[in-house]
Formats: sequence, C-alpha cells, structure tokens
Amino acid sequence: MKENLAKGEHAYYILVPLTEEAQERMYQYDIYDNGEIAECFKSMIFGINTEEYMETKLFDLINDKLNILINIYEEEVIKNKDVEIILGLTKELAEKSMDIRFDIFVNDFIDILETAIACKTDVGFYF
Repeated sequence: MKENLAKGEHAYYILVPLTEEAQERMYQYDIYDNGEIAECFKSMIFGINTEEYMETKLFDLINDKLNILINIYEEEVIKNKDVEIILGLTKELAEKSMDIRFDIFVNDFIDILETAIACKTDVGFYF
C-alpha cells in the first residue's frame, strides 16, 4: 500500500525487514536508499488521515493487546514472537468489518504481518 500523499504531507510507514540484515538496518533507522524506502523492506506508506482513522480502529487494539504504544508521537515495533497474535486479531476484525476503507488497509496490513512471519522478522511502525 502506498497512499497518494499531498505535497509536503508527512508519510507514516509500517515496515517489515525481508532479511536479518534489513532488521538491523531498521533498528538503526537506516531505512532509506536514495531517499526511498530501501528494497530490503516491505512497506505500507500512508498519511495522517489514514493514521488517525486506523488509530481507533486497529492501533489502539494492538496497543492494548501487546502493552505497546503505536501513535503519531512514537515509533514502535511488534516483535516477531507477537506477530501471529496480531495477525489473528487483525483477521478477526477483518471478518466482522463492513467498512471498505478499513478493509483495504487491513488487507495490506495482513500481508505485512504474513511477510514478517515468513521472514521471521519484526514489524516497525515509523510515524
């Protein structure tokens, strides 16, 4: 998912390192190559409207479940050991949803989580 952002709009990222080396880069905030998200990451990129919308629909539930703080003032990581828990929660929410905007975001987020499981890496939120 790469949302079209207005000129100058702040970008919010959810990243999955595709390798162990990329995970080290993520923890060192070395996520760019030539001004773009490096190819060693799978990413979701979106703007403030989506972040604010998803905060109450998804991020607050993840925060409660894992006792973490995903919000616009924090960078946060879901450790790989917790990704399956969040995948289950997200799929459950998706099954009950009748909201197209939510569904589009969640389908991409599920893909991110499944990639993290396959790569055995963490999921980073860079807001």
